[in-house]
Amino acid sequence: MCKKLKNPRILFALIMMFPMAQSFAGVSFEDSLDDDLLGIDDTFSTIQVYGDVRIRGDIVRDLPRAVDPGFERATTRARVGVLWTANEFIEIGAAAKVNWSTESNARTRFNLDNERADDLSIDELFTRFNFTENTSLLIGQSMFPLVLTPMVWDDDLRPQGVSIQHMQEIGDFSSIEFIGGIFLGNHLFGDSSRINTAQAALRFGEGTSFGYHAIVSVLDFGNLGGLSRNGLRRTNSAGTGGAFAEDFNIVDIQFGTNIRWNNFPIRASVDLLKNVDASDKAYGGRVDLVLGNSQWIRGVELGVAAQRIQQDAVVASFNDDDWWFATNMRGISGWVAYGFNDSLRAKLAVFHERLDPIATNNNRALLDLQYTF
Repeated sequence: MCKKLKNPRILFALIMMFPMAQSFAGVSFEDSLDDDLLGIDDTFSTIQVYGDVRIRGDIVRDLPRAVDPGFERATTRARVGVLWTANEFIEIGAAAKVNWSTESNARTRFNLDNERADDLSIDELFTRFNFTENTSLLIGQSMFPLVLTPMVWDDDLRPQGVSIQHMQEIGDFSSIEFIGGIFLGNHLFGDSSRINTAQAALRFGEGTSFGYHAIVSVLDFGNLGGLSRNGLRRTNSAGTGGAFAEDFNIVDIQFGTNIRWNNFPIRASVDLLKNVDASDKAYGGRVDLVLGNSQWIRGVELGVAAQRIQQDAVVASFNDDDWWFATNMRGISGWVAYGFNDSLRAKLAVFHERLDPIATNNNRALLDLQYTF
């Protein structure tokens, strides 16, 4: 049975966002501002609305805890944003997010979530300066610009910071890309963590029937005391007073391939990492295999992922919370997804995993219906 919503204003805001999103989705407006006054080339200036709405069913079983080892809940998330491309040099983006759940915010820590169950918040607020076609500077709160797997980072999180990105073609269908940045973690409950990052990516055969890539990343996490004080240390080792026992300087290497066999896409990747600052239990690894593509109209996708993460290999607050345990775990996930059209997608994902000291596995199923615009 659904629990009573604690804050009806959140539900009201969610309802209001649906017609707004449908009215403006995919629309581009020219001359929406007094461009002459602002000194903007009115042949280039556009405003574009973007976002997504996701409805999720969540079933969890066999957790190794005395209270609620199994439960069900429903969640809804809506994100609506506006991207203003002022000219070839400047882009400004802003987005709001509404979360609603049949559970209360009081269970956020208990259920190891990276977002509040009921919330109305800023999702993105950024400015991007495009110095050249291949070089840009990003300032503000946005999606993490680095390419990382769920073993390292949860794509629902929105850090705040400054990053620079440069891509250079190195031949036909090949490129090299560099990204570096300094970020505030911007996690729950007033997080004050710091993340210094650098990434280099080599991609070959992009857009061909056989492409492959190699990505090397370094992520140095600091000032994690706020996370531990607010109960977000989770499965990382505990030090004095419940603080993190280890520092986190993660070196991550990804290898992957994209194959198109008779116009059928196949993707495979391997992610290996080490926390070079940890004294023990510092390694993690993940393998993915995806057949098909649910982003296509009437596209079917089948996927499987297996991962093993030692206790202090990554910061347990920041990796994907679709997996129940963040570190000190091993498990496998499989999913099937279907794209009804280029905007509407359904996905069923199941997780079979266990915490290292526990002999039995816990299980989870997530059923998503997502509309993107």
